[in-house]
Amino acid sequence: MKKTKVFLFLGLIVCGLLTGCGKQTETASVTNAQAQAKDAAVEYQWDFVKKTTGIDDLKQECDEKGELTKLEYETPNYPVNPEETVTKEMWVYTPYGYDPAKEYNILYLMHGGGESEIYWLAGERWGPTTRNVLDNMIKNKVCDPFIVVTPTFNPATEMDIDNAEGAEDLTYVFADELRNQVVPTVESQFSTYADGDVSEENLIATRDHRAFAGFSMGSMTSIHCSLMKNVDMFSWVGSYSGAKTKVDDFKNALESDEYKDYAVKFWYNGNGKGDIAHDEHDEFCHGVVDAMPDRFVDGENFAWVDIKDGSHSYQSWVVDLYNCMLVFFKE
Repeated sequence: MKKTKVFLFLGLIVCGLLTGCGKQTETASVTNAQAQAKDAAVEYQWDFVKKTTGIDDLKQECDEKGELTKLEYETPNYPVNPEETVTKEMWVYTPYGYDPAKEYNILYLMHGGGESEIYWLAGERWGPTTRNVLDNMIKNKVCDPFIVVTPTFNPATEMDIDNAEGAEDLTYVFADELRNQVVPTVESQFSTYADGDVSEENLIATRDHRAFAGFSMGSMTSIHCSLMKNVDMFSWVGSYSGAKTKVDDFKNALESDEYKDYAVKFWYNGNGKGDIAHDEHDEFCHGVVDAMPDRFVDGENFAWVDIKDGSHSYQSWVVDLYNCMLVFFKE
């Protein structure tokens, strides 16, 4: 991919974290966590989308359509009663021409608070658009064909949701379900680099072909469940609109004896300047880069994409998804 110079700036906007919708994003810039001057520049080896309207063509229906499958699985009811077994479901997108004899990279894509596993792929509002973007990205060779899975951190029933711990706790608790039920269920039935062997040893060995991303509470989940608790199984991570994490807690988790030797191939972070989660996410990410310079290097395996006029909305998050696939699974 051709190199472009992206001019960097240091402005911040005060925001919080909340799930919701807002006005459409217009332009995007990349902020360098280590920039010392307003006009500093850095050579990036990827071209991030500069406008949300820049992927409008990809939102149109494609003549090479992937397929959508609903997958049910049994899991301990981790958020309420781990001794109880419940049935949950997730959705799996397989690319056009999916061939069980081939191996595919795989992205686990999480929704935000108040949403569910249908948000990205199966919901009436945004599902068709996301599928069109995926179809067109693959057809246009933005990325190689890959599988997308949309699980949920929500408990199995509305009653369980009411009885579960605080909403933010779900972004931590899901880590066990992700590791022990979600990934093994999917990769025992679909053709990934795990090749059907879902032993922990093999899932760790194939981590370079597995990614996790999400928005809002899903962004928090990407940090808490894939980086801080399962980084031995995920090499690529995308966090869209929110962190709500302490830098020291993050650093201690990744520098623990359990995870210190697992390199993160790329950690993408995107947030709109008008997003209510902007400031805390920005402060956290740049704090991590400052605190862990040997682990995360801006312009190499880390990026902060600051979307000017962007908001806490799908219009920004689908651009983040596109941006991730410019870099995920590419070295």
